[in-house]
Amino acid sequence: MTRRPVLATLFATLFATACGASSSESGVTTPPAGQAVIVLTAPAEGDIEPGATMKFSAQVTGTAETSVTWTVAEADGGTVDPTGLYTAPANEGTFHVHANSAIASVKSNGTSVVRVKKNAPGLPISVAISINPATATLDACKGRVFTATVTNTSNTEVTWTVTEAGGGTVTNGIYTAPAAAGTYHVVARSVADPTKTVQGTITVGPEKIVSMAVAPGSGTVQTNGTLAFAATVTTTCGTFSAQ
Repeated sequence: MTRRPVLATLFATLFATACGASSSESGVTTPPAGQAVIVLTAPAEGDIEPGATMKFSAQVTGTAETSVTWTVAEADGGTVDPTGLYTAPANEGTFHVHANSAIASVKSNGTSVVRVKKNAPGLPISVAISINPATATLDACKGRVFTATVTNTSNTEVTWTVTEAGGGTVTNGIYTAPAAAGTYHVVARSVADPTKTVQGTITVGPEKIVSMAVAPGSGTVQTNGTLAFAATVTTTCGTFSAQ
């Protein structure tokens, strides 16, 4: 008669152990009973312009499981990637970025408030940059001067580069085309805000002959004699001589 209680106790212990094992196999650490898990986001709030980005971070306390997923509460409130980088929508408004704990039972998830405004007081105005001309057509080895205009900053300096290797050279906006025909791009980058760039597109045509001369222009040759002539050819890429 004493075996049945013992067996019942044994089965109950095994059942409880099995249930606990299935919980740990889920891959998410469950915090101890009564311990609060808190998720905090930083910054807690911010003001940015439409289309701008803002980086958020999350701190999780009360558990060893510190991973979070990021979401935006409003359907038209922009997007946030898995790293917490938020991109504001084109429309203005007040939106909420959530950091959600990987533990489903956690109620205290982090929230940051984002106010999206166009040129709102206290917000820096974005640096803008433009280039002139935006497009150009050149013969091989010829040059063109490009100018870049930077606004919304006192530092109007830019750096110049050519995107394509072998696509010519540019110094202080003075572009020189290569000998090879093709389409190339000259880029101006703001020194005040290196994320702001603008490019001009250049279509380079083939090398052209500018002039040709033969010397001497005339001469007298005796029978079985010789007379040397030299040709001078000037092209868009330089002057060449041949005899």
